[in-house]
Amino acid sequence: MSDQDTSKILSEITRRDFTKKASVGAAAVGMAPLLFPNVGAAEGGAKKKFKVGVVGLGGRGSGAVKDILRADPDTILWAAGDIFEDRMKRIGSFEKQFSGRVDTDGGKRHFVGFDAYQKVIDSGVDIVLLTSTPAFRPLHFEAAVAAGKHVFLEKPIALDIPGLKSVVESAKKAQSNGLSVLTGLVWRYSPHLMELHKRIQDGEIGDVLTASSAYSGGGRPNKMPDIKYKPASMSDMEWAQRYWQSYLELGGDGILEFMIHGIDRMSWAMGDGIPVKCYANGANIHPVKGANSWDSFSLRYEYADGRIADFLGRQIPGTYSPSGDTIVGTKGQALAKGHNMSIVRDGKTVWQKGGGLGYVNEHKILTKHIRKGEVYNDVLDKMANSHVVGIMGRTAAYTGKLITGKQIMSSKDLLIETKGMTFDTPFTARPAAMPGKTKFV
Repeated sequence: MSDQDTSKILSEITRRDFTKKASVGAAAVGMAPLLFPNVGAAEGGAKKKFKVGVVGLGGRGSGAVKDILRADPDTILWAAGDIFEDRMKRIGSFEKQFSGRVDTDGGKRHFVGFDAYQKVIDSGVDIVLLTSTPAFRPLHFEAAVAAGKHVFLEKPIALDIPGLKSVVESAKKAQSNGLSVLTGLVWRYSPHLMELHKRIQDGEIGDVLTASSAYSGGGRPNKMPDIKYKPASMSDMEWAQRYWQSYLELGGDGILEFMIHGIDRMSWAMGDGIPVKCYANGANIHPVKGANSWDSFSLRYEYADGRIADFLGRQIPGTYSPSGDTIVGTKGQALAKGHNMSIVRDGKTVWQKGGGLGYVNEHKILTKHIRKGEVYNDVLDKMANSHVVGIMGRTAAYTGKLITGKQIMSSKDLLIETKGMTFDTPFTARPAAMPGKTKFV
């Protein structure tokens, strides 16, 4: 696929396009299902025991295993892989919690190493959960699709434009081959927020004029110690993999590792298009020695029809940590504050609802589509675009320059090469970005 073809997939849409999309009845689940013969339909999908493999048994990998086992009683954990052997111990907790639903052949389908992903894919699984260090996502996704597997693709799905174009190409191949793909942008599958956006798309606040979103936390996840404490026997790459959230090259910075949820919500409200312009600010206010990821971002986007959207994100201990959206329309406002949703018109709340995150619901949607012989794919035109928006904002903040949609899609900056990587692969983190000095690549 050419860059031009991929750019068409990651295309800008106007407000008219958004209104047209909103009339489609499948808005509540992301996209209209496509009908293809697939593994679920071809082999008695309604009752088939789906064999699940997981690549990456960190926090989200362990969570995703539990979520899919809760979502569909006819799933079993068949294989697991990670670059760290100690994480295999977590499988014992699955066996205790989900009796009779873990069958890894006495541990023979526990795979350790940088090639573990391929061994999981080749083990006979039906569905693969790709939840390892995010830098590996394009490589692992390409391999899973090539092997004919349905995929749960944890966020972030790519960290740079070259990687994102690879993911989009793989997603197109998956769709053509009757394979379902669902990403881990969990708010999209949280029922109360799904209902809010369905109401927005049905016109309850009129035409959307602007959105202001925030996604903040009280500190960095898995905070890295001062690098001086790295054991002499540990390679630089192993240390970086242990603390990947601190490194741009492996986690994409906080804007993609964490704040992508809020950026995706903002993008959803604005119609899932790519902005034409972005300028931004950000900083490493409480830097971690040896790391290069920032802890705060403030972004402003302009769309082709002149609408503006704003985003604030930070991960600084002891600070006010707002998360939510204010979506302003011609007839009212939609408010998403934490887990509470409401619609306000003429100063009066006309609808409100609360709820939890859709960690289990997203896996219900994935497995139900597979069992019905329907293809689900939320990468194309939706979550891929949200990642463009995130990368665009990060680049604008890093450089201190005005970045256009066309410009960001031309980026050739591959943050790191993961093919053939081992713990012996040399790793030196880039210097932390300095606005006004860091250049666009």
